[in-house]
Amino acid sequence: MASPSAPTSPAISHAQGTATKLLMVEQGGRGGEADYTALLTCALAQQGWSVELATADDHLYRPVEGVHVNHVFHYTRGHSGFGRAVRRLGLGWASNGLRFLAAVPRLMRLARRCDVVHVQGWERQSLGLIAVLCIRLCGRPIVQTWHNTFERQQSLAATNRALRRLLARITARTIVHTQADLARIPSDVAARTVVIPHGEYGGLARTGGAADRGQARAALGIPVDAPVTMMFGQLRLDKGLDDLLVAVSSVPGLWLIIAGEDLGALQANEQLLRSSKLSGRVIVREGFLEMAQAAELFAATDTVALPYEVASQSGVLLLAYGFQRPVIAYPVGGLIEAVQDGETGWLCVACDPQALARALADSVARGSEECARRGLAGERMANDRFGWPAIARSTGEVYREALAGACGASRAHAL
Repeated sequence: MASPSAPTSPAISHAQGTATKLLMVEQGGRGGEADYTALLTCALAQQGWSVELATADDHLYRPVEGVHVNHVFHYTRGHSGFGRAVRRLGLGWASNGLRFLAAVPRLMRLARRCDVVHVQGWERQSLGLIAVLCIRLCGRPIVQTWHNTFERQQSLAATNRALRRLLARITARTIVHTQADLARIPSDVAARTVVIPHGEYGGLARTGGAADRGQARAALGIPVDAPVTMMFGQLRLDKGLDDLLVAVSSVPGLWLIIAGEDLGALQANEQLLRSSKLSGRVIVREGFLEMAQAAELFAATDTVALPYEVASQSGVLLLAYGFQRPVIAYPVGGLIEAVQDGETGWLCVACDPQALARALADSVARGSEECARRGLAGERMANDRFGWPAIARSTGEVYREALAGACGASRAHAL
């Protein structure tokens, strides 16, 4: 690790034309937000930003020139005997919460060495608020990204909305990914909210290597000419797995792959999974999947199903486009902005199993060649609209606005 340097005034840094140092905070080190952060920091480094990345000690980030990874957060995960024992006792949240708080002083030391801080959301809003308040004590402007503007846990919805609103008030800028997100932004912080699209995932998909469709299907036991759809990613209750199972059961001959870490959806749909109507045509790959494993699964499927109850933007959608696969999505949130019905996939006419079944049946009727055509169209659209260089430039402009605001506030205080 480079030796700590004295705090640098943002005004001096810009006036002298030196590289501005950014602290990027992504606490998990794996999963969708980590994938996003890896590609964003790489693009920012290529545009001249000096990036310090604060993340978990067991992260999955690859080395990138211009990005220095700092092992700030330490977690009790379920990968060891001790971790599994702690989780069985129901103490996982408490253990990780305490370890998160213990990491805040390290985060503050990093913030003092940087000019601007960008946080990629928090596992728990209450702990994130503590971290942001402590970073503010370092005198650095803070930009935050809300990858989702809705609450998944209804029991905590009111509390989390209040915490999000407070976080938006005490940070310099908030970034969201779609125009649909703006409707969920409190009016008193809307003026400091910026829409920057989620970047494409073609580069991420290519890290999984090439996968052969026939070999991938043979490994899964799927007939080479069978129509296949897939649900991929974290398997949460709001992802609509129940609707998908009902819909697939009414489309003869359609196979379904369910792949990802179970966060309640598989357990909640055990009875549907055992339905005789689905017998022999559902394949489950539960757990965190490396990109090479994902590449095999995407090679085996024709479409990717996104029957989400609510959405901002979807990393899975962009990963599907990266693998040249069309999507079948419910018309919710920012998904409407990223799916061209009839061109890059299918937008259901309603958010119910019947509409989903009709879209799935249409994909089967049109055949694998039409699915492949729409998948290629999705890749082209993602490259055109969601390229990382443009997203990094827009994000850098947000940093410069935050720095200018911090300098102006500092001068006003001095007067």
